Amino acid sequence: VDDATAEWVYPQAPFADKKPSPELAKLPGAEHFAIGTLGLEGQKRIHCVSNPCTVRINEVVVGVTSADVLFHLGAGEANANLPPGTRMERLAQHLIQQQNYYPLFPQFRGMNLDLKQLDMCTMPCQPDILLVPSRFNAFARPVLENTLVVNPGHLTKGTSGGSYATIQVHPMKREVLEEVSDGEVRIPHSVGTRSRVEIKRI
Repeated sequence: VDDATAEWVYPQAPFADKKPSPELAKLPGAEHFAIGTLGLEGQKRIHCVSNPCTVRINEVVVGVTSADVLFHLGAGEANANLPPGTRMERLAQHLIQQQNYYPLFPQFRGMNLDLKQLDMCTMPCQPDILLVPSRFNAFARPVLENTLVVNPGHLTKGTSGGSYATIQVHPMKREVLEEVSDGEVRIPHSVGTRSRVEIKRI
């Protein structure tokens, strides 16, 4: 994992808000600034999570990993006579079908995989949205009907700007919710059909 701000192994533990004993800055005008803290105290809408992780936002389940698992899978893949334009979808299917954020062993060369922590790579459920940044061209497409897979790309490519993605998930239609009278009835999320993804270049 190419990360300058965390341990260079995968999976990674979440950031701590601050060190056990942060030190105050010894700079003029910054005497009250604590070195070794993210400054998240009192920020209720900011959460530090592990890498990879599965989070739930209201009714939407989002899976996130920073490892370039699509490229790693593609480098070791062998196939023939497959429909054109289906490669990215097929690579993303491996993660969902195997319920794992890194379904590759042995790992890709240069990937520092902590074998003692492989349980952290398990998907507890099929996510509605799966974020998998990769050096491949950015894309957003539905996979296995129920999961919207988004590759936002990387923020930088060499010395130039890269790309990022904005995702808007619209609420369910009122008519659909009104048809459900019993709270025990389950209805499909259909996140892929009510989401808008924009890939923006820097």
